[in-house]
Amino acid sequence: MSKRNSLLFFLFFFGLLIFSPYASWSQLVMGQYEDEAPFRTWNTLGIKTASSLAMGEISFSLVSDCSVALSNPALLSKLPKVTFTLNTSYNLASFFKYSFVNTGVLTSEKNISIGFYAFDFAGLSLRFKNWAFALSWAQIENYDRPLTEGQYKWMNNLYYFINLNQRGSLKNINFSISKKLFRRLSVGLGLNFVYGHLKKDITEKWVMDNITITDSKSFEFSGFYLNGGLSFDLTEKLNVAAIFRTPYIKKSESLSLQRYYAPAGGTDIKIEASSNNEYKQPLVLGLGASYRISKKLRVGSDFAFYNWSKYRVEYFGESLLRNFKDVIKIGLGAEYVDSFELWHQKFTIPIRAGFSYDPQPMKEPNSSYYYFTFGSGLYWKKLLFDIGILIGEEKGSGNSLKATKVVYSLSYQF
Repeated sequence: MSKRNSLLFFLFFFGLLIFSPYASWSQLVMGQYEDEAPFRTWNTLGIKTASSLAMGEISFSLVSDCSVALSNPALLSKLPKVTFTLNTSYNLASFFKYSFVNTGVLTSEKNISIGFYAFDFAGLSLRFKNWAFALSWAQIENYDRPLTEGQYKWMNNLYYFINLNQRGSLKNINFSISKKLFRRLSVGLGLNFVYGHLKKDITEKWVMDNITITDSKSFEFSGFYLNGGLSFDLTEKLNVAAIFRTPYIKKSESLSLQRYYAPAGGTDIKIEASSNNEYKQPLVLGLGASYRISKKLRVGSDFAFYNWSKYRVEYFGESLLRNFKDVIKIGLGAEYVDSFELWHQKFTIPIRAGFSYDPQPMKEPNSSYYYFTFGSGLYWKKLLFDIGILIGEEKGSGNSLKATKVVYSLSYQF
């Protein structure tokens, strides 16, 4: 291909991107899996360790480890003098519409799944009389998408291929403080610094003509927000809680490189851009309650309001359309605790189960996840080991997206 023809092809291709509704990937409304959408669900608040996940993802009024600093730091005053917690998880979710997949460029016959392991929480809390402090690190969001490739062959020869690779995560450093004001009332406040990255690469190649078109974008995130709450024991058995997370701007130093490379024609055209993107994250408000039915049995519930109607995205100088609505996420859970002796040692076993209703913020499609959760643990002296499992399915989009999460937590308390 001559240099002149290569240049004409390049101009035609980018004209197609701009004017064609099928090929203009950035303008398509995908809802559940926009590029910046967290893995599985938009509704993220802190980190759910195994005990919380197993009880319907509730964490506002029940405390088991120092991860409560990310949801309701007032509960830190109910922990032992020292608590150290580690958490790891495996996430598996299915996707249908994302990037250019099933939005007009590539189509799939069924949902595409991806799973990943993560060490996602490490925290330490200290309690001195009526005061408690916590310091923790957590991976609170993940932006991975299934590695995708499409091919076109002619006479058993590969003529064209296109692939997508997107990876990223958002991490959080939290410092929290809690104070027991009265015998039954505690308050808490957390300072949160978030940072992370996202990288997306799209590559197209016409093999026979040795022409390559690439679109690479990278984002470095940063932001700051406050979270806080209160915990009040109405009776010896009934506790109520309220929490908040302030709205904040997740900033992004962003780079873009689009390239058309045709070595046979001596053509190498690059379009580079940089921008300070912004993602306005929503206010979160929540209420929780827990009730101890007996010494061995307790139940709880959480209600979390996400102000997604205020969500805004500024992306390379453009305000992207995100037609979102406010949602309320609901979690319900129960825990039964028993004990036994083995080799003259006492062991405690908690058995947990729950349900979570997780509506997604986009107006179209009207999509929600329904999760069933369960788990158990083994406690020996000051060492606590827990496992929590979440299994769910999405309704409303017509794609029946699946979700599974397995979480392991280890805590040492004294």
